[in-house]
Amino acid sequence: MRILEVVVRYPPYVGGVENSVYHVATQLAARGHEVRVVCADEPEGSPAEVEGVSVVRLPWRFKLANTNLCFGLWEALRREKADVIHTHVPTVFFAEMAAAAAEAMGIPLVLTYHNDPAGEGIKGLLTGLYNRLRLPRVLEASTRIVTTNPLHSPVLDPYESKLVCIPWGVEVERFIPAEEPEGPLTVGFLSLLDAHHRYKGLDVLLEAIAEIPEVRLKIGGRGEDREWYRHQAEELGIEDRVEFLGFVPDLNSFYASCHVFALPSTDPRREGFGLVLLEAMACGRPVITTPIVGIAGDVEPRGVGVLVPPNDPHALASALMSLRENRSELPGTGRRARLLVEERYTWERVTDDYERLFTELGRTVRPDGRTIRPGS
Repeated sequence: MRILEVVVRYPPYVGGVENSVYHVATQLAARGHEVRVVCADEPEGSPAEVEGVSVVRLPWRFKLANTNLCFGLWEALRREKADVIHTHVPTVFFAEMAAAAAEAMGIPLVLTYHNDPAGEGIKGLLTGLYNRLRLPRVLEASTRIVTTNPLHSPVLDPYESKLVCIPWGVEVERFIPAEEPEGPLTVGFLSLLDAHHRYKGLDVLLEAIAEIPEVRLKIGGRGEDREWYRHQAEELGIEDRVEFLGFVPDLNSFYASCHVFALPSTDPRREGFGLVLLEAMACGRPVITTPIVGIAGDVEPRGVGVLVPPNDPHALASALMSLRENRSELPGTGRRARLLVEERYTWERVTDDYERLFTELGRTVRPDGRTIRPGS
């Protein structure tokens, strides 16, 4: 089957969406499908083939709302032949071009909706216009809409009949459980430290840490907001218990150095899934997070961690204090976390779901509902 991925960027560029596309595309290619990616050439000079996946990388000049504007995108898509096109939101422009190409080819369009396009200031005004004027057209043109989070955005409510939920996955061979470290309870947090990612809730976590004596916090990630968070820690009087690690090259060692991992996400419009939770769980670490992340429905029923309300540092502090007081239970919680990942959140299982969806649509459905056969 010929599958065309239309995505803004692709590895070696590092990012959550890029990571998910890479794993599914690579596994589909290994299963014998012809997978081709059209994306921007960032970083410049990236390879034209990545582990059996052919990649068309287009030159670009500037970005709009974190999307590389590639003026040759439409011409590049018109040259492609495919049985199904797969594209992604929240990044703009590429999804519209993918929808137009699918219509021109008369083939199905699968749209993975990671989270709402959103922003602050001028970017917020632009994304607001996009959400009202352009996004509905892309959703209407999509044959199926994949959500990574069962608690999908209200934006998708009118398209309920098109929705399919497929979560993200994690590399269980890469992320390996480790023995708990010694010393005081240490909480891990990992994210880009910039204005766009403030919804990850680090400010809330710092306030919670300030309420609990002795508990330590390790923060992985770099960005222009790092000093802003460091100043917050100083104002709270916890700078001696908070460690800013910057870029973390060895994620296994990072998760192994923590007793529990926290992701207190605050904005359901922007938090699509929370992949770092799966990484921590694969390493055998309990998690503490909020009900808006993609795995929230499994956290407490499967006994792998705790859910707390968003933007509530007191509730977060209470939950962390309970974990500290019941520290002997953490290894068992971590083992259940690893087992859950192996059962439900491997990239093999995610690829199974996408392969099933692509194959079904490629055989039978086009956007206007007419029946076709692949390659027609």
